[in-house]
Amino acid sequence: MLFYVLALLGLTVAAAPLASRLLGRDAGWLLSLPLLASAGMAASTYSTGQVHTESVRWMPTIDVNFSLRLDGLSLVFLMLVLVIGAGVLAYSTRYLHHKDTAFYFYICGFAASMAVVVTTDNLMVFYLAWELTTLCSYFLIANSGEKGHQPAIRTLLVTVLGGLFLLGATVIMAINAGTMSISEVIASPMWAENPALLATVAFLIAIAAFTKSAQFPFQAWLPDSMVAIAPVSAYLHAAAMVKAGIYLILRYSPLLHDVQLWNVMLVVCGGITALFGALTAIKCDDLKELLAYSTMSQLGLLVLTVGIGTDAAITAAIVHTIAHACFKAALFMSVGIIEHETGTRSYQKLRHTRMVKMPITTGIITIAGASMAGIPLLLGFVSKEGLITASLDSGLAEPFKILVTAVIVITSMFTFAYSFRYIIGARGATKHSIAEANYQAEEGGFEPEPVETITEAKPTVWFVPGILALVTVVLGIVPSLLNWA
Repeated sequence: MLFYVLALLGLTVAAAPLASRLLGRDAGWLLSLPLLASAGMAASTYSTGQVHTESVRWMPTIDVNFSLRLDGLSLVFLMLVLVIGAGVLAYSTRYLHHKDTAFYFYICGFAASMAVVVTTDNLMVFYLAWELTTLCSYFLIANSGEKGHQPAIRTLLVTVLGGLFLLGATVIMAINAGTMSISEVIASPMWAENPALLATVAFLIAIAAFTKSAQFPFQAWLPDSMVAIAPVSAYLHAAAMVKAGIYLILRYSPLLHDVQLWNVMLVVCGGITALFGALTAIKCDDLKELLAYSTMSQLGLLVLTVGIGTDAAITAAIVHTIAHACFKAALFMSVGIIEHETGTRSYQKLRHTRMVKMPITTGIITIAGASMAGIPLLLGFVSKEGLITASLDSGLAEPFKILVTAVIVITSMFTFAYSFRYIIGARGATKHSIAEANYQAEEGGFEPEPVETITEAKPTVWFVPGILALVTVVLGIVPSLLNWA
């Protein structure tokens, strides 16, 4: 069944240019259907607690088989890639202003590549799919116009560097374990006899993950790439590209969780990234830039938590991955709606010159932002509690436990602050803020800017982020629904 899933996604990629030419921006409706169908097929294949495998001989002379493996971790990431990907395609039909055959081709290509990343059990296939996601992200960012060329190149350079580290780890693991199977490499007993070699693999995999997930010292590319349009940011930087790095460290955690270098790298770099992103986000005037630094910060929390290495920490990281994908995709789409309707993403301009009367959109923003802030009865609260509990129960020495917990708590405090800054900014001007702007203008001796009233967008624009916001509510109230994986 998994081969049929990938075949369907491949056909979707091939059909995307023709669909775009025939249907224009409305091609997103058609192209979203195979992604939803693929998600349904994959979910029906999986049985709770069981591992489903499929394999086809590809290049037998060098022991390269096209092997697929679906376990709980793979399924979680596959559902994020396919379901949110389908939502992004549907959202794009109303966000895009013109026919763009390249956009749908690259988005579908990215979805297919990520599906291979999270389901393959072959080291070389994993590496090839990893690099395909890099290429698709480059073209999606560059497709934003002249302003996207340089950020796309900088993103490509950083992520290609990470790919080289991953290739090094791939070669070492394949040669020394004597197999190309990822699951067999992880289970191989030879690592116990080669701790130095294992530490080398841990270093290479960690660097590869850091470049993809924008971790210190490779974090600069993520806010730089926010020149891309809202659907691209909602997909690449909430549910797909940056999550590839998180998937990588989660996949290899059973092998590396006892390697001290691995733990130190993930905890230190993740902690620095979490704090830096949170402190920077709170100062941003551009609401999309705020979300970019917020993404960096939340990814830092995920990396730090995986670095703790316990079963509880891994579970907490997976739950927060789901929560982050839902509320952050909704928020990136919502900022796209705000920019689309008001013509700006500036906090100051929105507060002083745009009277936003969009009750449904602002409701979605409030729910998703509150989930990011960790307000009770929302999924973000459940996942944040899991991160803190995992740290407190980590078994680390007391000083380190206090330090790690403090980083998570302080980051969460700033997350609360910038989440509500985003909510307040997106809600636009109030009578008080307009009066303040008029007073400042009079004091400065110039005419105040006219205030523009913005009304609600069409349902076809807000229904996808609305569904994601609803998911954060439902899973926040009934988190046991996540036990299916």
